[in-house]
Amino acid sequence: IMLTALTAFMGARIISVGEGLDGFANEGLMTVLTLFVVAEGISKTGALDWYMGKLLGRPSTATSAQIRLMIPIAVVSAFLNNTPIVVVMIPIVQRWAKDSRIPIQQLLIPLSFATILGGTCTLIGTSTNLVVAELLVNRYPGDPSKKIGLFDLGLYGVPVALGGLCYILVASPYLLPGGTRKKNGESTSPLDNHEDILLGARLT
Repeated sequence: IMLTALTAFMGARIISVGEGLDGFANEGLMTVLTLFVVAEGISKTGALDWYMGKLLGRPSTATSAQIRLMIPIAVVSAFLNNTPIVVVMIPIVQRWAKDSRIPIQQLLIPLSFATILGGTCTLIGTSTNLVVAELLVNRYPGDPSKKIGLFDLGLYGVPVALGGLCYILVASPYLLPGGTRKKNGESTSPLDNHEDILLGARLT
């Protein structure tokens, strides 16, 4: 939809071709695209599996698994773009959850939110920060007060990240599937309630 609208705008001369293609030369966008290639290579080769397995260990509960996962991911996400981190970690977390017998539903949302929260702590933590910083420089050239430093966002990002991680630990047993807490005497897992599960398969 976005590319179609962009093409229509250029065809109608609402914007010039140069203006339409200017966003694709953004350093933040190119950084994300490049890291996607790196993330795919790491995922295919399994280069991080052994190291992450040693770092994450063998938790006995979903809460301990979330702590082991979210803290290092939030720290790493503060210095690497968060989207490729999620791309790399999803297959690793899936295998880790299966080996540790932890419900995968209790780990994927915390993984995603930990990268988002960690990315708010530094300028390079998320592509949004990079894009906004470059737009400020382009709009106010030569004005040093409009430049965002690497750790300027940490004044607000670190407290928000810590609060968000604590909230995930407290709320996930109640809000995410596979939680151990029960509501009104019933388990939150559909398997424990003997509900029907519909499975689909495609044969080619």
